[in-house]
Amino acid sequence: MTHIQIAPNVEFKMDIDIGDITDNPRDYDLQQHKAEIYAEFEQRLKKAFPEGFRIDTFEFGLDLSKY
Repeated sequence: MTHIQIAPNVEFKMDIDIGDITDNPRDYDLQQHKAEIYAEFEQRLKKAFPEGFRIDTFEFGLDLSKY
C-alpha cells in the first residue's frame, strides 16, 4: 500500500446543535463555543480519515449563506 499526503486549502460546512445558540445567532455567540465546535469537527475528521490528519490553523464563523 502506498501512503500519500494531501494538503488542500478547503472549507467545510457543518450543522451542529449548540444548546444556547438561537436560529439567528451572532458570530460572537458562536465564537464562545470554539472548543466544542472544534471537538465535533475533529471527531468527524477522525471518522473520515482514520489514517490521520493535521490541522495547521482553525478559523470558523457563521455560514452567512444560510441567513
